[in-house]
Amino acid sequence: MVEGVDRHDIVSRYGMNPILKAFPFCLAGFAFTAAQTTERATPPSRAESPVRSVYREVLNRAPSGLLDDAEMRIFSPYLSKSLRRKIELAQGCEKDWARQNRGQIMKAPFAWSEFGIFSGANERTSPERFHIESVHKTGDGAFQVVVSFTYRPVDGSGSWRVKDRLIQEEGQFVMDEVFFLKDGTEDGSTLTATLSEGCEGARWVGLR
Repeated sequence: MVEGVDRHDIVSRYGMNPILKAFPFCLAGFAFTAAQTTERATPPSRAESPVRSVYREVLNRAPSGLLDDAEMRIFSPYLSKSLRRKIELAQGCEKDWARQNRGQIMKAPFAWSEFGIFSGANERTSPERFHIESVHKTGDGAFQVVVSFTYRPVDGSGSWRVKDRLIQEEGQFVMDEVFFLKDGTEDGSTLTATLSEGCEGARWVGLR
């Protein structure tokens, strides 16, 4: 800097350095490139992996109704905090129903009774095999994974599908919802709706 000459005077007389002028645009380009890199760094296989893990365990264990303690330990790593909390609330609701009806002989009215919470009701609790049909990223950064199943030979023939919603928590994809796609036997419900039917939190209020 020449002594006695103000920097702003030099800029006004000779103009800003072209490199300095271009600096904000370089930053914008860097941010855009970083966003693209992040987009590419989330391959569908990352969302697909926990789904495969869940349904391998479903084939092995065929969980029916709410997960017991041992099953929760197995499935919890693949489930979102929100979904785990909803399962816990449903367990509390089930206990509250038993408390309210202590001493009475009656069938529990829960929607999740004899229900495979990841695959569907009745014969769909224990599928013969599963196949991931598609993995699709949604606008909010989540993934939707469509899974098809086939019945065991003793349960009949044919197949059905569910759609799982995967979100990121602590850098990992976890299952946050299961959509039971509408067909001849399913009504298009969701897992979270099934878990809350007849309940307000952990309190049984009855079917409406």
